[in-house]
Amino acid sequence: MVYSSGVDQAVFAESHAAIFSKKRQKTLLYCGIVFLAFGLVFLALQARVPVLSALCVPTLLTGILVVIWAQTLQKSELRRKYKAFRRFNGDASQRTVTCYRTSLSVDTGRGEPVEIDYTDVREHKETEHLWLLICADHRGVMLARDGFETGSWSVLLDAIEKAKLEAAEAARLMEM
Repeated sequence: MVYSSGVDQAVFAESHAAIFSKKRQKTLLYCGIVFLAFGLVFLALQARVPVLSALCVPTLLTGILVVIWAQTLQKSELRRKYKAFRRFNGDASQRTVTCYRTSLSVDTGRGEPVEIDYTDVREHKETEHLWLLICADHRGVMLARDGFETGSWSVLLDAIEKAKLEAAEAARLMEM
């Protein structure tokens, strides 16, 4: 099975939106709100407890900064990751993914291809234009829906599931 496709910023943004952690963003937002609340409490109590006046402004500013950071996290993280992607891949974002019996190989044409065992694939996600394979070591493979030259997405998923079953069976046999 051979897959070939390019990656532009819109496709990269679509894949990033699919894997972006909303939970982390919400956690940051809640932490910022907690800091703001403590800052407001310190502001209200600073007349009675003078020590709190030294903590009031830094706590409020920290809360404001964390809330702003949480609100802009997705866009700034996308920009940072896309810059790193372009720096690593240069202008040649075209790549070829070759699927074998137990692994797949991602070749960008710049250096050695990256080999990924099917057993390392932790999950897969679907977006409007992409299928994403997410590996255990946080690597990912973006596959455009129209990029398969031979084979198909269902054949690839079947190969991944089969490899995982074979690895589980081999591990079970080794334990005996």
